[in-house]
Amino acid sequence: MKLFASSAPKPAPDAARPDVQQQQFTVAGPSGGKLWVDRAYRLGELLMVVGWTTAELELELRSESGPLAARRVAVARQDVASHFGRSEGEGLGFVLVAQADAAQAAAVALGWELRRGGSAGRSRPLRFGTELPTTEGELAALGPALGLLALTQEAHSPAWVDLIARAPLSAQACRSARGFLEGAAACDTTQDGIVVGWVVHTPGTVVWLEDETGRSHPLTHAFRRFRQDVHDAVGQEFGHASRDAGFIVRARGLKGGSKVRLKAVDETGIHVLSETSCSTLPLDPVGAARWLFAVGTPLADMHRRVPQVDEPVLGPLIAHRQSVWDELPLEGRVLGQLPAEPAVSVIVPLYGRIDFVEHQLIEFSRDPWFQQQAELIYVIDDPKLLDSFPALAESLHRLYRLPMRWVWGSVNRGFSGANNLGVRVARAPRLLFLNSDAFPQQPGWIPPLLDVLDTHPRIGAVGPRLTFADGSIQHAGMEFMRREELGVWVNHHPFMGLDPVLDPHAGLTRLPAITGACLALRRVDFERIGGWDTGYLIGDFEDSDLCLKLRALGLDIAYLPAVQLTHLERQSFKLLGQDEFRTRVVLYNAVRHQTRWAGLIDQPVAPAPLDA
Repeated sequence: MKLFASSAPKPAPDAARPDVQQQQFTVAGPSGGKLWVDRAYRLGELLMVVGWTTAELELELRSESGPLAARRVAVARQDVASHFGRSEGEGLGFVLVAQADAAQAAAVALGWELRRGGSAGRSRPLRFGTELPTTEGELAALGPALGLLALTQEAHSPAWVDLIARAPLSAQACRSARGFLEGAAACDTTQDGIVVGWVVHTPGTVVWLEDETGRSHPLTHAFRRFRQDVHDAVGQEFGHASRDAGFIVRARGLKGGSKVRLKAVDETGIHVLSETSCSTLPLDPVGAARWLFAVGTPLADMHRRVPQVDEPVLGPLIAHRQSVWDELPLEGRVLGQLPAEPAVSVIVPLYGRIDFVEHQLIEFSRDPWFQQQAELIYVIDDPKLLDSFPALAESLHRLYRLPMRWVWGSVNRGFSGANNLGVRVARAPRLLFLNSDAFPQQPGWIPPLLDVLDTHPRIGAVGPRLTFADGSIQHAGMEFMRREELGVWVNHHPFMGLDPVLDPHAGLTRLPAITGACLALRRVDFERIGGWDTGYLIGDFEDSDLCLKLRALGLDIAYLPAVQLTHLERQSFKLLGQDEFRTRVVLYNAVRHQTRWAGLIDQPVAPAPLDA
């Protein structure tokens, strides 16, 4: 990179050749004065000559082939001023900066000429050191030229960081970069911060964030996007550089209430482009997600943003929330006499509403097999239900005489966490997970599902057909569908809304995935895969994640249309046209899901009949 343009050569001064690095040189002429070179550095093709003069001199660097294109940076030298009894040292120091190849740098001398006429001269060849300055005195003598020196180092390397920390801010306006910080938030518990803003700069200029401790945070890994407002404002000045001006970046180590700066370094030194204060990011993952997702990003770009910004921040918050789950006390009760050795544990999470429980118990109580062989477990996953459900369970048990257990784990754990908690208290070798709004349409619905597990060791999970209240299909297996306009794979129910007579699957069928609204599997396989994954935000994709875990073990996922339940779930999560926050939650989970299962989710699994 050429830092300087060539200047017209000057005739070599015809003067004695003093060693200005060895002793102070007295300049001959009307005004006189002293000249001294403290140190000379050669770093690659960059030459830096540091010194001071009390004379009014024009200075240059000359090689044997002529003068070099050099830039002079003025430095305040109070030490020189004090020595010579001056009140201030402004402008007494100088740094000459030039580029030179090995041949030019072999014999470079300092030349000078009095500004108001008089003597001119040239020194003996200077002796250049090849190591960066390290002492306080050497660094202070460089002054604003430290920014130029920093540009010779790899950005954010230890040497660069040290130089940037010591360099003073430039008094000149920055012409090579523009930027603004629009907001920042940090979580003190996880030490994660998010900074939002925009910045544009010319090639060769380095921009970064800096916190109150002086730590630098590069923008090289920031999520960048086009900002029409920024492009309209500075596009004419910065051209193509303004195309991806907007940024959202994760910065480790920020704290709520602290300051963060957007800085730039160019040939004129170091500049502060903008500054903002960090708000406190909520420790609750949902609250933090609301803050993050409020930062405007087109839906079509969320699949790029989530891995760079959102998941690295929300993932640790989710893990932190869950880190105490195993230590929390459990509350619960067994009503009636559960089977001593149940064939299956039926686990039903409860959240938000409990009015469907009675409808389930009505159907269960009409099923002799269920009464004799099933262990029914309701998992309360909503603290608002604690005041009402225990009394309701007592009342319903007296009415329908169906044994049951309920358990509460002290906190809301979400769908996956509630299911895992149910397994902790379950005793059967086979597990059946059931939504509270799913109801069997006839007695004896569980044995056919368990028979599939008993007779097909290669099947890891099996689920029935689910219909809406109007009798149309809600679930006849799931597949993965690519939404190209959003850049994500989503779960798709291909036959939703059709009459069951149009279901193409006549018998037990291998499919890519099934819903978790009613899913049966062996406990041993459940434990092999580590249970339900609790890393998704709020919900979505947990059931397909469970299926993919089983498929990763070489097991099949099966659909059994001979068993049918009614499911009152809303018809689908539509990615577009819903609440903006909910839409972004779905996209967040979709990106996490496809990242976890890259290479498996995009492999087609053709429906295949399995032997009954």
